[in-house]
Amino acid sequence: MNGLIPLSAVALSAAMLMPLSAQAAVNDPTSIPTDESAVRVLSTLTVADQTDVSSDRKDHDWAGSADGRHAAYNTRDLVLDRDLSGTTHKANGRVATGTLDPEPYTGGIVHFVQGKANKAEGGSASATDGGIQIDHVVAYAEAYNSGLKDRTEEQRDAYYTDPDVLLAVQAQANNAKRDADAAGWMPSWDAFRCDYAALQIGIKAKYSLTVDQKEHDALASTLAQCPAQKVVSTSQVKSLAADLKSGGSTGDGQSKTYSVEDLKSIRFTATPRKGDYRSDELDFDADKVVSVDGSSLPEGWKVIQTAVVGPSTPSMGGYGTSLAVYDSTADVTAPDGTAVKSYRLHSTPFLDTAMTVAGAAASDGKAVIPQADFDKLSSSDLAVTDAPSIEGVTAEPSVTANADGTKTARILFVRNDVVIWRLKAVVSAEASKYSADDLKSLAFTVGGNPWDGNDLADPSALTWSGLPNGWTVADSTKDGIRTLAFTAPDGTVVRTVRVGTLHDADKAADKTADSASAATASGPLVSTGVAIAGAAVGIVLLAAIGIALAMASRRR
Repeated sequence: MNGLIPLSAVALSAAMLMPLSAQAAVNDPTSIPTDESAVRVLSTLTVADQTDVSSDRKDHDWAGSADGRHAAYNTRDLVLDRDLSGTTHKANGRVATGTLDPEPYTGGIVHFVQGKANKAEGGSASATDGGIQIDHVVAYAEAYNSGLKDRTEEQRDAYYTDPDVLLAVQAQANNAKRDADAAGWMPSWDAFRCDYAALQIGIKAKYSLTVDQKEHDALASTLAQCPAQKVVSTSQVKSLAADLKSGGSTGDGQSKTYSVEDLKSIRFTATPRKGDYRSDELDFDADKVVSVDGSSLPEGWKVIQTAVVGPSTPSMGGYGTSLAVYDSTADVTAPDGTAVKSYRLHSTPFLDTAMTVAGAAASDGKAVIPQADFDKLSSSDLAVTDAPSIEGVTAEPSVTANADGTKTARILFVRNDVVIWRLKAVVSAEASKYSADDLKSLAFTVGGNPWDGNDLADPSALTWSGLPNGWTVADSTKDGIRTLAFTAPDGTVVRTVRVGTLHDADKAADKTADSASAATASGPLVSTGVAIAGAAVGIVLLAAIGIALAMASRRR
């Protein structure tokens, strides 16, 4: 459903699906419908598109004197006292220390000390949050755009400081979550995800907030793994998380006898490697279907493996891109039939391939080659090493120039118009080992006499000698300008001399550019031009002055 669902339909849906006690809890805006089926309560929420409008979060703050005794004690302290163990207090009533064990979003432990950062356990390095932040389980901005923006400021303020909405969590996890709904973020602690979905549903039911379609589907998908899950409140999280960590029961009322911890011995096989892999997505350097080694599973466990089609997205000049081609999925079930873990298994044939650029190995995505090789770099200078030969796969190399003077070398591996792997490196030229100091023996002559650097009416009369071994010179003439480019053995052009009939502006610019190294060479290396134009201008000026003086003499 994309549009708003009529309230009458929602009420009818609730009446048909839920017992009377659940209906009363959902319709009461002051309560969380705890102990009711999370699946059923989700079905009562209105599914509607949401607009992304900036909220008025900055207008709200924690309520002071939340315990009615200490003026400094606020809602944050109230939640810390509720969710942490072993809390101590300062003289003004503020929570000073405590332990969050387990932390519900990660399953870890956070030791809280007010006013001190706790980077080691997930706190920020700069903020003094003690490693713990108070999270709006349904983020305030999400709630605002799900219906809260249409309520009064007092109602929004009540939501902001409602303990039913708030939970003490690891600062790092909360920063990662930001304003995301269930479709955009879920706790990294898998065991807590069903309870987290139930928390979201309960809060949205209490405040009659909507869910968009993606959010609804994400919540429904999570609950499909625990269909008996009950709605829970934030006040229950402390005990629920402790039960989860000890292998006890959660809000779904079912015994959690099995978990991913039971799969430590699981092994996956592919040619030519074997290994222990625990992640959801597994990379193998073989063009073979990856499979679960059934003998490595605990007694009574089963694996169901199914072939699937890999993802493909349009990219790279019309090619589809599939850098992770999934070959199969493997659902691992416990002896009681619970699907504990689902793995997506795929192969990446070119995982261990490497690229050379003009004979130089590309390391960490970079390559440095001699200037001469850099200047003429082309796709034919790119080569692949350690690449297995796989039927139907072609390598397509290319080189592109970058605005910063570097070049990007890229090789795409294509199969059926899908890029299944790619190598890329940013290529730079090596710093030259040569300079104008190496040209001290270079001498210039005109008609057998040393050249004094003056302009030449005939640039071809200039000759040179004393060029070091291994050096070359490129000699070209265009529009009366002769250009000599003296090139070092590594291909670097170290000196450029221009001689001929130049305009004054060009001549001055050339002389300025050459002046830095002119003194190091034997004989002048400055670019020159014939000063005929300058001399002609001088003659014209002198003639004009003479005429003016003669006319003045006649007037006398």
